[in-house]
Formats: sequence, structure tokens, C-alpha cells
Amino acid sequence: MQVSKLMWRDPATLDVSQPHAEGNAVDASRPDGYVLELREVSKSFGGIPALSDVNFNVRPGEVVAVIGENGAGKSTLMKIISGVYPTDSYQGELLLDGRPARFRTVRDAEAAGIVLVPQELYIAPNLSIAENMFMGMLPSRRGFVDEAKLFTLAMERLAFFGVQANPNASVGELSPSAQRLVTIASALSKAATRVLILDEPTASLTQGEAVHLFERIAQIKAQNVGCIYITHRLDEIAQVADRVVVMRNGRVVEHFASAQDKISDMVRAMIGHDPEPSTPRVLNERAAAVLTVSNLSVHEGFGSKRCRVDNVSLELRRGEVLGLFGLVGAGRTELAKAIFGAWQGTCEGEIRIDGERVHPRSPAEAISLGIGMLTEDRKQTGLIEGHSVLHNISAASIRSVSSGPFIRERDEVDRNRELIRKLDLRPPRLDAKVEWFSGGNQQKVLLARWIAIRPRILIVDEPTYGVDIGARQEIYRLLHELAAEGTAVLMISSDMTEILDESDRVLVMYKGRVTQSFDRKASRHELMAAATGEIH
Repeated sequence: MQVSKLMWRDPATLDVSQPHAEGNAVDASRPDGYVLELREVSKSFGGIPALSDVNFNVRPGEVVAVIGENGAGKSTLMKIISGVYPTDSYQGELLLDGRPARFRTVRDAEAAGIVLVPQELYIAPNLSIAENMFMGMLPSRRGFVDEAKLFTLAMERLAFFGVQANPNASVGELSPSAQRLVTIASALSKAATRVLILDEPTASLTQGEAVHLFERIAQIKAQNVGCIYITHRLDEIAQVADRVVVMRNGRVVEHFASAQDKISDMVRAMIGHDPEPSTPRVLNERAAAVLTVSNLSVHEGFGSKRCRVDNVSLELRRGEVLGLFGLVGAGRTELAKAIFGAWQGTCEGEIRIDGERVHPRSPAEAISLGIGMLTEDRKQTGLIEGHSVLHNISAASIRSVSSGPFIRERDEVDRNRELIRKLDLRPPRLDAKVEWFSGGNQQKVLLARWIAIRPRILIVDEPTYGVDIGARQEIYRLLHELAAEGTAVLMISSDMTEILDESDRVLVMYKGRVTQSFDRKASRHELMAAATGEIH
């Protein structure tokens, strides 16, 4: 592979066995000692304020956790810091080492040592792990990529993060958790990283992988790198952060000088009031089965013998929330896609709805049968970016507000306005582009899409992924309201607390099979033992 000097920078002098300390020196004569500081920063989108007079700072060798509900302004703030939003698009000042800094692009911010690892992964799945890690700075020799050096550099960085993989393998072959670790490793492969921004870094990691990441962050911190850590998992904060900044409605509303402060105080600061206690649900044990799956096998592709789902049978009752737990690769999503008619491969077995045998060959057929599915990846398979909230909600139910080829716009608006009121969408604007909204509010839009079709069966795959504690409670409330109205809910989640607290029953998958069934009184240990194959 030939290297264009305009595209690639040679990292030959980088020490990739540990984070970079060079270039991190801060002017010791300055009393504040901030490597990064923002003063009175404000930004709006289409007249909607996203940030208002925000002051924020980070010292070298410090981990600052930033928490807040979806829509609080966290992502907007990080995009300003990392150059996604150029300097002339907002008001206020951004300073590095006490000196004003102006970024027109992400490259400008990276050149200054600021690196963002976003919540949504951006990888080139057909390139190798090594090429993804060092994209933009592949080591070269005589105008060509130095493959041997690239392999060595990648191996050292993978070892640092505890990822056991061949650097020459396609990154698309890795699990989502390993892909996230590769993305973080890639960020730290950039020369002179001074401020590292991690947005929901443990979202797809196992508990063991998360602990390993925390250990790496401690080493990064010891190299005088300032870290900004955005998370909705408040239990992680004490393990990784030095102090906590709370945002609400585009403002910084609270500082916690110690990450050891009570989580309940942080939650109160995030939502502005005490959280409401949950109400125990009573399940009708005699409810009829609305979905029956018998001996279902899902193959990797058409004509393939490799099973992703192997001889699975389950029953989902009307008004029930059935939890489906398992580790990444257990077959949960493949099972859901088969039921929803979205699996691109061979399926064998039987699916019945209200006793009638069905065989949905596409999502459109599944929708006509009364099945909805909230997918795990809202960016890739959920949202229709570039379109309004109104059009995103109506995507699956446009026929219900149509007369022949004509849409009854007033009926569409009235119905969807009631839905966004019910879901507490912020801001409550049907005309706004869906990409303007935070992740939690985007999730509400997608949930509204399926509520609009009045489904008999609703499948939700990782329904609270990347969603704050306030939005989580709202989503749980809505799912239970749907169940109370008779909808059968199949909830797929890798969050044990979510599965145990919100499900009426739990099925556990391991290597493509349903291996255990529990009631909601099961312990976390029992759940994990079944998910790892310790008990069958």
C-alpha cells in the first residue's frame, strides 16, 4: 500500500506502549493550572438553546466525570471542545493552558492534543484492526506502509488494553466491546494527547472489560493527560473520577468535589427533584400466549450451516414483560430479528401469533402482523436522519393517517403531538430534525413510532442504551403502560439490574440456546452463571 504524504503522518517516534507524556506540560506559574478551560460558553440550534453560559475546566492528570440527563448539553459541550463545532458557531471562550484556542475542525483540536472517543463507534469495518488504529498516521517506509512496524505498534497498543486479536484481522470481525477498546486505543495512538474525552466508554463492555479500562485510564491519568468521562452509569464514577460536574438544561448546575459523594445527591442534581419510587407490578399468570416460538434456528446466511440461534422455544404472554439476557454473541438480537422478519439468512422452526402460524419475511410483514421492534442501533437501523420528528414517528404507521394516497396531515400532527407529550420529548417540537436531539430523546422518538402502531408484540433491544437515569425511568414507565394495556413486551438487555427490575420473567441465552428461565427474584450471580455457561 502506497502512502500519500498528504494523508498520512508517520508515528515512528511515538511510544505506543504507554500514553504520551510529551507536550502535556502546563505553565506552572499559572495559579489555576488548567490544561483546558471554557468560559461563558453558549450555543443554540435553530433557536433552541443547547448550552447557556457554561464554565468548565480540567487539570492535567485529572478525570472529570460529566453527568446529566439526555438533552442536558453534555454532547454539545464535548463537540465544542473537540472541534466538531467550530469556534465561530458558539459564544464564549475556549482556552488551552490559559491561552485562547480556535478550532475550525476536529483535526485542529487533535493537533492541539484534544481527542474525542464518541459514544457511537466510527470504524472502517473492512479495514484491519491495525489500519483502523493508526488511520491518518500509518508508519511508512520509502513511500509505502511499513507493514511490520504497523503490526508491532498495533500489538503493543492492543496488549495495553487487554485485547487479544490479530492486528491484521478485519475490525468488523471483533465483538462490539472489542471494537470500542480498539477505538479508544486508536485515540491514544495520536501524538501528544493532552485531553481525552470518553463518551459512554463502557456502554458495550462486560464488567471485566470495564474494570480493565478503568485501570488503563489510571495509567493514562498518571501520564498527565486530562480526561473527561461522560457516563450514565453512576456506579462507575467512584471507580474512575476525581470530581463530578452535573449538567441540566444546558447549564452546569452542580459540582461534586469528590466522586465518593452519594449517588442519590447526584441524581437529585441531574433531574432537579427526588426520583419517584417505582410501583410493583402484578402479572396476570393466566394471560394467554400471544407469541409462541417453537424450535427456531437461525443460520448465519442463506445456505449456511452455522447457527446463530439453535432450536429455541419460548412463550410470551399478553401483558407480560419478558426479559432476554445474555452476553454479546449469545444470539439474542438474531432471535429478535428472525421474529421481526429482519434476519438476512435461513430460519427454521415455527412462529405463532395468537395460535396462528406466521412467517414474516420482512419488517413490513411483521408490522402488518402487529409486531414492532426497537433496534439496538438507533443510528444505523432506527432513525431517519435528515427528517423531522413527525416523519420519524409516522414511518411505521402512515397508513393509519392516510386516505388513499393522501396523508391527513392534521390527524398525523394531532396524534403525534399527543405521543411526544406522553413521552415528555424535549424540546416538544414535531418539526425539528431528529438528529438535533439527544440520544435519550431520539430513543423516545423511536419508541413513539412503535406505540403509534398499537402493537400486539413489541421487541425492544437494549432500550436504554446510552440513556440517562431520568429517561430510563420514563422508558420503563412507558413499557409497563403498554404491557398493562395488553401489549406483550420482549426486552433484550445486557444490563442485569434492568433485566431483574423490569421483567416479569427472564430467559437466558448462551451460545445460541435458551439455557435457563428465571422469575424476577433471581440473583445477579444466577443470571451471570447461566449467561457464561456455568449452569445449564
